[in-house]
Amino acid sequence: MPPKPIPLVQLTRLLSPLSQFHHHHNRLFPRVRSISTTPAPQVKARVLPHKNTFINQIRFNQADIPDLPFWLTHAVPPLVPDNEVSPVQCLEACKRYVALATENAPGWQKRHLSATATSPAITQDGKIPLFTLHYAAAILMLFAHTPGSHFLVVHILTTGTTLGYVPAVLDLARLGQRSGNLNMPQFEHAKEGLARLVADPVRSREYRLDTLTLAALAQISINTRASTDRAVQLLEEAFKMYEAAAVAAAGGEKKKKQQQQSGVVFWQWRTSAVLALSKIYVQRKQVQLARQLLSSTAEELDNPELHFLHATLLEPSDPQRSYLLRKAAVSGVEEAAREVARETAESLKEEGLSGWERKARQVIADEWAGIAGDKAIL
Repeated sequence: MPPKPIPLVQLTRLLSPLSQFHHHHNRLFPRVRSISTTPAPQVKARVLPHKNTFINQIRFNQADIPDLPFWLTHAVPPLVPDNEVSPVQCLEACKRYVALATENAPGWQKRHLSATATSPAITQDGKIPLFTLHYAAAILMLFAHTPGSHFLVVHILTTGTTLGYVPAVLDLARLGQRSGNLNMPQFEHAKEGLARLVADPVRSREYRLDTLTLAALAQISINTRASTDRAVQLLEEAFKMYEAAAVAAAGGEKKKKQQQQSGVVFWQWRTSAVLALSKIYVQRKQVQLARQLLSSTAEELDNPELHFLHATLLEPSDPQRSYLLRKAAVSGVEEAAREVARETAESLKEEGLSGWERKARQVIADEWAGIAGDKAIL
């Protein structure tokens, strides 16, 4: 039986550590006018570093690994489903990894790490499972807020990517895509790894839908007609695969369970896919396609951004529009709250309102405006 896919890092929920990283070696400092009469030497632009520069630089040490109480607190469900990895295993894996990375002996990654082990325990030949390190990286990303721990996370993901560990490839590429740095040298391994996964459906089977989604998001960021066309192709392929798997699973609970275990219907970034494809449809004036996609998924996924986008595509007289706007607004979508405030304020013009009703509606409008950040709630 194929191993159960482990959760990818939910980057939509995570702090993006890349915004905190400053690669000083790749920064050009401004020229300073000399106070002498000797002409200042010309500053030469430095060549962009090779992709391996970043994996060979160690910007963390043992002190950046939190103590056991940290892991006892955070290496628990729901982040670690069914306690697949123990707190002690996460801690020990990180300590060994940092020691090996610091020593940086030639070929240490292949000798001491396993990309195929599906158990969190050290393998019989003494290798650290990337399965365990990936969980540890996710926990550090969420809860450890030191520069060293963030560098450790990216180093683990980069190492996993070079060894072909699919979850690491996807998470590192997602970090690069969300930070707008996917085309930078430090993410070259992730970009290349993602391209290989897209081209090899068998190798990425357990994560095929997320692979297609991430590749599409990367294409959208290029922002050309051709890249957007490619993104639509990738996303529509993902939706067809998902629908086909759902139909096949409808044959019975046993078959459905088998489909889930094989990873065919495992789609963690489905919400991102729906939002991205819907927006493209809207931009291309294919509003009916966008409505159909959102109406078939928005309630199931229950995402405020999806609710808001769906609401904007409905007629003002449609009662579903007001319902979706309010669902989005109470979840903090400012534009939705702003629209609800506007609608509520507009209702003050209705004839026959009592003084009490008019005042109550004004208070409600002010509260929605406050949620939108437009007006303080008194």
